[in-house]
Amino acid sequence: MTVIEHLPPVATTGGHRPLRRLLRLRPEVDVTAQGADVELAHPWGRQRVHALGERTVAALAELTRTDADLDELALDQVRLLKLLERFPYLVTTTVTDPLGDPLATAVPIARAAALPGFARPTGQLVLSRFAYLRRLPDGHGESCVLESPMAPFRLVLHRAAAGAFVAALSASRTAEDAALLAGMSAAEGEALAGLLAGGGFLDAGQGAEAPLWDFHDLLFHSRSRPGRHDYPTGGVFAHQDVPQLPAVSGPGAREESEGIDLPVPDWDTVVARDPALSEVLEGRRSVRSYAETPVTLDQLAELLYRVARVRRVIPGDPADPHGYDGVERPYPAGGATGELEIYLSVVKCVGLEPGVYRYDAAAHRLRPRPFQHPGEETAFSELVTAAWRATACTVDPQVLLTVTSRFGRLSWKYSQIAYALTLKHVGVLYQTLYLVATAMGLAPCGLGSGDTDAAARALGLDWTAESSVGEFLIGSRPADVPRTAHGFADVVDAARAGEGLGETF
Repeated sequence: MTVIEHLPPVATTGGHRPLRRLLRLRPEVDVTAQGADVELAHPWGRQRVHALGERTVAALAELTRTDADLDELALDQVRLLKLLERFPYLVTTTVTDPLGDPLATAVPIARAAALPGFARPTGQLVLSRFAYLRRLPDGHGESCVLESPMAPFRLVLHRAAAGAFVAALSASRTAEDAALLAGMSAAEGEALAGLLAGGGFLDAGQGAEAPLWDFHDLLFHSRSRPGRHDYPTGGVFAHQDVPQLPAVSGPGAREESEGIDLPVPDWDTVVARDPALSEVLEGRRSVRSYAETPVTLDQLAELLYRVARVRRVIPGDPADPHGYDGVERPYPAGGATGELEIYLSVVKCVGLEPGVYRYDAAAHRLRPRPFQHPGEETAFSELVTAAWRATACTVDPQVLLTVTSRFGRLSWKYSQIAYALTLKHVGVLYQTLYLVATAMGLAPCGLGSGDTDAAARALGLDWTAESSVGEFLIGSRPADVPRTAHGFADVVDAARAGEGLGETF
């Protein structure tokens, strides 16, 4: 929808004084005038516009400092309005009262955004199930924002009544009824409903709203990758005022002893014994049954060393404000953050007492974490039971590896992508565990879920600082389950022939 054609009649407050609709360039936009030409620099790149005219260029530059009334632009600056339509993702739209007191501002957050327009929705309205309201960080006054992964806008609500109007639309209502509940005038309700509709915050109905997505998954997907938001993303070092967490986790308060030094595997022995990589890749599978004799401490020691030890710590430059110590491990990690830790919940292991241990990846040592009260031992049982359930109750765990993330190692450097990045690291750790365990003749099984709260209690962790992000079972492999494959298995011929693939799996 454009803002030039089909403009609705100006809304009024109390039937008399009109609401105003103001446009302004985003604060990040830099306008460089060169006679009748202009260059626009902004977070999404640069554009150069030729032969715009000095009057229009001057008016455009003014939009970096002050608001312009939409109705006045439509009458006197049609050329400027057409230019704003070409770059709508650079323009904010605010509805104010006649004195300029803002009600709400639509801020484009994606290049897919168009000027929201001011069509007045009629009939019953209801908020999108993906929309959410949150307060802004300190320093933004009383404003809060309405966002949605489905919307290419962020709607800044400048008054509490605007938030109440949004809340009223959690049930199907007319704009007039929602305004009455929020203590707003009907005209204010109509104008706000227009912004909600134009910004993509209302449910279009008829299953149009991503029916196969859960709210949290779609939000996580849209916010952890560029393209659907305008928040700083990647290595922006937003928390330099907070000391970076150490590269290697030190002893915890519950670790009363030096721990158990684990044997270091011999390189030549491992290389001589391991199958070929292709045999391991093709033989990799989840094994949900165990041999009668449990996994041994020596086997766990080799597995942990080959998969998760610290190869080296890479010192950061102390003179660099962005400098930090990196960690190199056998599996890749973005920024060499090394934030993942492994805890062992041992039920059956030859040479190791049942209980909870942390793997000290730098010293290649198991650090016992004795239970300090009955609740922690209960949580240990809950962890093991959750792992049993995650295998469809098919196997009694021998050793459960709980993978945790020290989130601060990531969020100190990375914004928006920190949690997505730690999950990527969990994925490569899983694959490394699978391949090494397969090569060693163990029974590996990655789990798709775990109990975050039980893990925090059993392991003695603050789940907001270090929390479980993955679970992996290790046990002794039954003799009747082959360790490796000796040929490729695929569905290539069947797929090329157009045959059904259902019987292949």
